[in-house]
Amino acid sequence: MSFDYHSVAGDYQYHALHLGHPMQHFWHSGKLTMIDQLIRPFLKAGSRLLEIGCGAGNLLLQATVHGSYPFALDLAMQSLTFVRSRLQKTESGPEAPSGFACTQAVGEFLPLADGSFDCILLSEVVEHLEAPQISIREAARVLRPGGRLLITTPNYRSLWPLMEWAVDMLNMAPKMAGEQHISHFYPSSLKQMLVETGLSVEYFGTIYDLSPFLSLVSSAWAKRQLARELERRSPWGMILVAVAVKQ
Repeated sequence: MSFDYHSVAGDYQYHALHLGHPMQHFWHSGKLTMIDQLIRPFLKAGSRLLEIGCGAGNLLLQATVHGSYPFALDLAMQSLTFVRSRLQKTESGPEAPSGFACTQAVGEFLPLADGSFDCILLSEVVEHLEAPQISIREAARVLRPGGRLLITTPNYRSLWPLMEWAVDMLNMAPKMAGEQHISHFYPSSLKQMLVETGLSVEYFGTIYDLSPFLSLVSSAWAKRQLARELERRSPWGMILVAVAVKQ
């Protein structure tokens, strides 16, 4: 692992969501819409929810429903410290969890029992790994039967390589190409990896074909376009999105 993930601020994604450039803000807020549509309907009080590579915890907190148990896992302690502070604040809110946990670990070696989670989020993690299939197998191991794994990763059969180059050139994020992103996925390769792990693919599509560019003109137009992208499951968006179920 050549990139120093400890060099990334623990609140990076949180600030990108709330204080970033309009396209950057939309990029992160659109994933919350994705969670609302694809994950939250399946969670209830008592559900155990794990995010592997949680970063600032945007998705984990969005998925947390009243009485559920969110579990944050990341390599970087500064991310876990920030997520812990956010989860503590939720304890007095309308979506108060029954408790929560934060653990420093990597997805390839989860210090967790078999079949212990109802839902796992693995968002833009696998492209950072030399052997992503190991983390997917580990995620499947700790899922309960009937549990769901949501996985997202850049789609290299889209405009993503151009977007990645532009973001790197403008220093809008820690350098990605060749440093963070070392495994490249296409729709067929991601779906095949999930099936080979023994998971059943319930949802497969992409987001962010036109919507991020529309966000530069109108946030309302961008949100409507994102809704269409989630519904029509096109293969051309910049981010692959899959929900797989353990039988």
